[in-house]
Amino acid sequence: MAVYFIDYENVRVDGLKGVSKLGEDDSVCIFYSEKANTLTFGLHRRLCECKADIEYFKVATGTPNSLDFQLTSLLGFKVARDETQEYVIVSKDKGFDSTVEFWSRKKIDITRVEDITTDVQNSKNELMQEITTLIGKENATYSAAVFDAITQRKSKEGIHNFLMKELHDNKKVTELYKKIKPLLKDKS
Repeated sequence: MAVYFIDYENVRVDGLKGVSKLGEDDSVCIFYSEKANTLTFGLHRRLCECKADIEYFKVATGTPNSLDFQLTSLLGFKVARDETQEYVIVSKDKGFDSTVEFWSRKKIDITRVEDITTDVQNSKNELMQEITTLIGKENATYSAAVFDAITQRKSKEGIHNFLMKELHDNKKVTELYKKIKPLLKDKS
């Protein structure tokens, strides 16, 4: 059960891979503009087969990032109505990561993926498994804090500071941080 926000201008047809597999409890908000306003027959067929509720939002453009602002506005509106829902932004635009980080800090279940087929839950489970393996069973009680640090912070320094704030133990944070370094390669 998730709400998908599609940056169609950015991902086009590829971002909607897997849409026909969504269930009636899911919903899809497709944001498109004059720059990206066409569908293939294959995508049209998949959208028609989809059991999810689908809404289309034609973006009024005229300023840079118009689509991004309108998408995040609707996201905020929907989060205000239901904080327990899972939210997924489908875009290759890493600028949305700041939105994901903002809502994640408020304990909202939100991610950014490049297409719908990305199984959000599986990737979360895989990351948690990797964390537990790296830090060892003796530190398993810290797995959730490490997971939150990695998913909610963009930089290595941010992850370290998050862990310090959560754990209040410099020695333990240093030990954990060294162990999770392989997971931080894409962090600045």
